[in-house]
Amino acid sequence: MRCSVIDIGTNSIRHLICDVENNEIRQIKKDVKITRLGESVSKSGKLSNDAIARSVNTIKEYLDDAKNYEAQSIYAFATSAVRDAKNSSYFIDELLNIGLDVDIVDGETESLYGYLGASYGIKKNDVLVLDVGGGSTEFSYFKDDLIKRSFDIGAVRLTEKFIKSDPISVDEYNNIRLYVTDMLTPFIGDNEDIPRDIVGIGGTITTLAAMSQDLRIYSRELIHGYVLKKGDIKRLLDLMMSLSLNERKLLNGLQPERADIIVAGTIIVYTVLELLNCTSITVSEWDNLEGAVVEKFIRGNDCKDK
Repeated sequence: MRCSVIDIGTNSIRHLICDVENNEIRQIKKDVKITRLGESVSKSGKLSNDAIARSVNTIKEYLDDAKNYEAQSIYAFATSAVRDAKNSSYFIDELLNIGLDVDIVDGETESLYGYLGASYGIKKNDVLVLDVGGGSTEFSYFKDDLIKRSFDIGAVRLTEKFIKSDPISVDEYNNIRLYVTDMLTPFIGDNEDIPRDIVGIGGTITTLAAMSQDLRIYSRELIHGYVLKKGDIKRLLDLMMSLSLNERKLLNGLQPERADIIVAGTIIVYTVLELLNCTSITVSEWDNLEGAVVEKFIRGNDCKDK
């Protein structure tokens, strides 16, 4: 069966077209577009009209793609920004008008999708899957049952909350680190069995892998399975903190549209490594898109046909 899955995130909207046969996933096409749907949600509590318009237009393109590739079933889910916004019903109605029904998933479901996708892609079992998104960060690992936790710390959310200077100031850096530490320390302290073998997913982590390799052109083959070392993350963080936004936009491996939020996202990743006393992350290109395929098309098989 050919499937289409759309992930409506805080910073980007992504689309996967794949074939599912005999519990195996074969990717046909995977796209990402930064629409910044969640801009200002943490401040205003609402999705802006411009962000909604950008996002709806992108989703229209994805639906056309799904039709052109003759996808038999479509599943769409929305995460942090949509579940937090007071006016998310308006956005959902706009999507219904173009023929798309959307599942607004909670943080635990988002964690589940991330774990399933990363573990399928990397083929590791005893791992912590870390998903640093635009609005939230998810932790998931298996210990008797699947442990799933979501925290309202994301690259867009913390940029809007803390960063006013260009380049970012030392005080802003310290404030973000302290905030992330305060958010995560109770969870980490109460769960000493968290695996120290980390598999990382999400735009911040894949971008750091691309920057670490100085990639001029993004390559999924070079990103998937790449071991991102803590020292490399710190090196990139120090570099980016020394640069203005316009200078960061010129760095290899960094999408210009992500340059304003990459510092906050990197601080989250680096702080997690420090709190867990880990020295590296294995990067996965398989993420919650593939995880949604596993949950809905393989394990549940309950997606609606078009």
